[in-house]
Amino acid sequence: MLFEIDINGRIRTVSLEPLDPRDPSGEAIRVLVDGVARDVSVRPTEIGLSMRFADGRSVDAAVTERAAGDWFIQLPRADITASVNGRKFGRGLRGASSHGDQRVTAPMPGRIVRVLVRAGDAVAAGQPLVVVEAMKMENELKSLKAGRVKEVSVGEGTSIEAGRLLVVVE
Repeated sequence: MLFEIDINGRIRTVSLEPLDPRDPSGEAIRVLVDGVARDVSVRPTEIGLSMRFADGRSVDAAVTERAAGDWFIQLPRADITASVNGRKFGRGLRGASSHGDQRVTAPMPGRIVRVLVRAGDAVAAGQPLVVVEAMKMENELKSLKAGRVKEVSVGEGTSIEAGRLLVVVE
């Protein structure tokens, strides 16, 4: 399963896959956050989740749903607000920061089908930038903010790995 999660204003691409598809509990999973993998055992608790990582660390999190797809997560040393798949459902665009560069990266391995912008182009918030084909599906990656395209680092037909920089919007 693939998700886009806005965590305190920063978009992360998160993928979940079972470590052993034959395990009926489904507790042991591989979590990829922006292409970086972590193996973790997750089990529900009365107030959220208990997570045990491969390195032996364990973390309990209290999880509260605020609205459909919006969550408040309390960890031992931090509180996090998260919006799951906000761009897909039209959320997240209004909260995009106008400060600093937006680095659009590949959410998963695939192939660039179309590049819709060039360096120097002006773009609006929500405007499609590139189309990535992955797992036989086309995914349109959009700008989170209005700005100018600073860099396009791929061309049509390019094979890409998860986390590869595709476009920078300033």
